[in-house]
Amino acid sequence: MTVRIPRLAQLLGADFDGLDRSHLVELCDQRAAEDVDLDFKQDNAYTKDADGLDEFAKDVTAMANARGGLIVVGVTENDQGNAERLNPIAISDKLHNQLVQALRSRVFPFLPPDFRIRLIADSPTTPECGYILIGVPRSPVAPHAVRPTGGKGQQRYGYARRLGRTTAWLDESEIAALYRDRFKVAEDHSHRVTAQFEDDCAWLAAPVDGSIRLDISLVPTGRAERRIDRTFLQDVRGFLGVLARPGGAPSAALSRDLLGHAPVIRRGRMRISGPGVHAVWHSDGSAHLQIDLTSDPAPTAEDAAAPVLNLTRLECSVLYGLHLACAYAEWAGAYGDADVLAGTSAPAQVLLDRTPLNGTARFVPGVPVPSDTGSPCHRIGYLEALCNGSTQLRTMAHAISSDLLADYGVYEPTLLRPDATVRSQRLAQRERAEMDAWLASTSDSN
Repeated sequence: MTVRIPRLAQLLGADFDGLDRSHLVELCDQRAAEDVDLDFKQDNAYTKDADGLDEFAKDVTAMANARGGLIVVGVTENDQGNAERLNPIAISDKLHNQLVQALRSRVFPFLPPDFRIRLIADSPTTPECGYILIGVPRSPVAPHAVRPTGGKGQQRYGYARRLGRTTAWLDESEIAALYRDRFKVAEDHSHRVTAQFEDDCAWLAAPVDGSIRLDISLVPTGRAERRIDRTFLQDVRGFLGVLARPGGAPSAALSRDLLGHAPVIRRGRMRISGPGVHAVWHSDGSAHLQIDLTSDPAPTAEDAAAPVLNLTRLECSVLYGLHLACAYAEWAGAYGDADVLAGTSAPAQVLLDRTPLNGTARFVPGVPVPSDTGSPCHRIGYLEALCNGSTQLRTMAHAISSDLLADYGVYEPTLLRPDATVRSQRLAQRERAEMDAWLASTSDSN
């Protein structure tokens, strides 16, 4: 995925990934002027100290909050702000990583995935000297805030925007206007996820009488650009194969159940059905998971008239399905906010099973309880946060599980806790091992 800066691509005859030293020379020859989408820096003052990294975050978000653009470090300007000559600076992989990490700790929400930093050597014989190219796309999730960590006494959170050749902090009314635009997009997006939820539920197999099922739909604001073709089908198999490996992914069991089954194709999406699970993959990175929650029938004929819902199994399925949908969206190239709708469908009455899945307790059927599963619950999270690290994912899974359990008169989850911890000891041995391995592998699991 490359950064799209149409005006500069037309000016230089190359997109961001195609830029090299010759294009920088051309900028100087043309005396290219700084503009809302073009900024020159003679030296690398960004990585000198914390204040410099704060300034870097400000410059990048200012372009993301405007129309995007290109920052070139290593070009000297004249008095009019026009490119005059090249000024090679020290470059290294360490420098690249320092810049990326600085943004991750200062920019909220983080930038779209097509944001890029490239280092270009001045010559093949001097790879340690060259130029920094920072490609900033116009962000669909603007405004992005900066939380400075330096010592200039700035506000804790600030919002910058590129205005002509300058970068300025926005005042309250300007910030409010950007948020109004974002909320309007979010409102339209909410209608989109509702339509997908209803459409995908209708496309999937009708529920078997007496069954209980979970449906989860995820729709990202920043859409991926995929095509449903032979290559896509092969790529999805590879994606599921990676997640299905033992250890490191809570959705490993779902992925294993989906592997090896032939897809059904429709325009812009495809469906794969495995034992107890159906998945709809959309070319824009959206996803829908449908999971069977019905436990084994109760031991007597009278009890069997009401299906059994294991509470821990419902929570597991929410966490696993949410993880798989988020992983697919990120893999496909989607980004931004993720709207999630989740709901269950069940007969009018069900038997609740509160026993753990580890076999330490025996389920004894009680009195059937009424189910109230009329409408799905809606949650919004930032896709990158849901995919990288597990706290945000577990927090959303807890919130969704709490809502869905309330439809059956249950006021507290059994597996997921409000502080995002997981009572993995309630799981069967294999599931517990995979859950613990995943929690241990994520940087924010404690």
